[in-house]
Amino acid sequence: MTVAGVGLLIGLFVHAAEPEMRLSPKKVRDEVRTVVEAQLAALQAGDFATAYDFAARGIKRQFDARLFAAMIRRGYGALLKPDRTDLGVVRDDGEGTAQVSVIATDRQKRSTIYRYWLVKEDDVWRISGVMLEQRPPRGDI
Repeated sequence: MTVAGVGLLIGLFVHAAEPEMRLSPKKVRDEVRTVVEAQLAALQAGDFATAYDFAARGIKRQFDARLFAAMIRRGYGALLKPDRTDLGVVRDDGEGTAQVSVIATDRQKRSTIYRYWLVKEDDVWRISGVMLEQRPPRGDI
């Protein structure tokens, strides 16, 4: 199994039982969006060390910075050089877990959708998992 495959599986196991989510209040929305946008900016700049800084403790226990960078390169390429990214609605459970969808669109206008999961650690939102939700179709249908 590839490093990217392991990363996707970790995201699935970590968030297999989804908590009840609500539309997030403005403060949570702003904080979550700031963290996700900062990690996306770091990834797009090729700054994997900074992107790793936004990871939750659970991710850091499973991957050192080098393996994290390899996992991103192999499994999350659409996040590295998108033409644009859009964030969806931020939802949280009111107890320190949040999620937001990220749509990465390439120059050919193909979109890949990821779900970002975040947890609150020491009063700071950290990214605890990213799951592929939808990949663009391949070839003509």
